[in-house]
Amino acid sequence: MFRKDPFITGEYYHIYNRGIDKRDIFKSTFDHERFMMLLYVANSHEDLRLDNLVNRLHKTFQDILVLDKGKPLVSIGAWCLMTNHFHLLVRQEVEGGITKFMRKLGVGYSMYFNIKYQRQGALFGGPFKSKLIGVDDAYMQYLLGYIHLNPLDIEFYQWKQNLDRPTEEMKGFLESYRYSSYQEGLARTVLATGFISDKID
Repeated sequence: MFRKDPFITGEYYHIYNRGIDKRDIFKSTFDHERFMMLLYVANSHEDLRLDNLVNRLHKTFQDILVLDKGKPLVSIGAWCLMTNHFHLLVRQEVEGGITKFMRKLGVGYSMYFNIKYQRQGALFGGPFKSKLIGVDDAYMQYLLGYIHLNPLDIEFYQWKQNLDRPTEEMKGFLESYRYSSYQEGLARTVLATGFISDKID
């Protein structure tokens, strides 16, 4: 797909996409783990095939995430997987890195999903979306918070109205949610500060 604004090496981008017709793209724990493994394996100059690693070499989830995969295409600053969409915060490290990474990620996961669930056709609702973050620190903070707080939609429908007074249940839910980088400590101050409460729509 031709993009109006080409990706610039060294710049940060919010990358996101959802299932076609807003359909679920993650139906099981292994679906989530498969995508998480692809986040790691697809982020390489090397042509690594996850199917070979898992099915022929019998590598486990933990094995994959410590594999020496060579030089990365992007740096992943934050990520979150929801039922029917995903969010990534990435920085392009090499020319064409985001495009190559997202192609490998999208094709690899779509092939896995279609084979597993015996379906055909596009899995995602069009090409992935992207937004340049730029040099605005406030927007970067907002985006980190937005990505990591997204899972609250699953259990707490009114969380956006209550962000200035988060409950222990909300904090506990985020800390136990396995399908985001929140547990890596990137946004644990978000709930304490509430700095994005006036920006989330």
